[in-house]
Parts: sequence; structure tokens; C-alpha cells
Amino acid sequence: MNCRRLPDYHLNKLEENSLTVYTIGHGRHAWRDFLALLRQFEIKFLCDVRSVARSRWVQFNGLVLQANLEENGIGYEWLPETGGKFKPVPENLNQGVARILEIASEVRTVMMCSESKPLTIHKTPRANCHRVGMLAPMLKAKGAARIIHILPNGDSIEFDESIVPSIW
Repeated sequence: MNCRRLPDYHLNKLEENSLTVYTIGHGRHAWRDFLALLRQFEIKFLCDVRSVARSRWVQFNGLVLQANLEENGIGYEWLPETGGKFKPVPENLNQGVARILEIASEVRTVMMCSESKPLTIHKTPRANCHRVGMLAPMLKAKGAARIIHILPNGDSIEFDESIVPSIW
């Protein structure tokens, strides 16, 4: 696994023919801390890949999240067809993945679910959420060159999601 802090420049500008999608989990972040992570990675659009855009943390409920993001110049779209708690219908899932790629081809994009860490902390790490176990391999298969997972502490990680054990 490659654990490293990414530079503060736009990777899509560095690699003109590549497409990069970021991932993040909201976890228990205070709003200001979550926003700081988005700003650190220069995120301009957030794709909410939760099947239900609700959280016990009110700042991450869909309408509140959308308003807070837009107030800070970040776009928002909820894509419930991308799975999460419920097994997605394959054609709907493909449409959701295509939508993420479409947005990411135009603006620096992150897909968000609730799990703050992309991997479990086991002897053999496993996918901790569907954005790693299901969506990342599909995005790569359909054209994403890089998937960069933003960690709660501000670092990031990249790895081959297709070889990580997963229940998705």
C-alpha cells in the first residue's frame, strides 16, 4: 500500500489524460473539519453515494449537507443508485458510476459515504465501505486512472481496490 500526503496541485492538470476520483467518509467530523479536508484537496463537487442521505450527525443529512457545501462553493449530488445499505440494481448502479465519472471529468470530485476509513484495521485489511469494495473498482474499470482516498487526519492513500477483500 502506498500511504502518502498528496501535493496541493490539481492532479488532473498534471496528468492530462487521466481521470481522478477522490473518496471520503464523513465519520464523526465536525463540519469545519470536514470542510477543511475538502478544501485541502481542492474538492469542487461531492457525490453522496449513500443509499439514504441521512446521518445521526445533522451536518451530514442530505439537505443540510447540500446547503453547507453550496454555501462554500462546492457542488452536491445524491446518487442513491450507487448502493450502500441496499444492493443496487445493476443498470442503476452503472448509471450512478457513469454520473460520477461525468462529473469528475469536469471538476475535482469526491464521492462520500459515512465510513471515515476506507480500510479496516486487521492483519489483512478489508474494504470498510462500498466506495472501496464496489465503486472504486468499477470506476477504474470504466476509465478512472486514480482513486485517492482521503483519510480523517488529512493524509491520503491509494491502492489496488480490486485485490482488497470485500463483502461488496
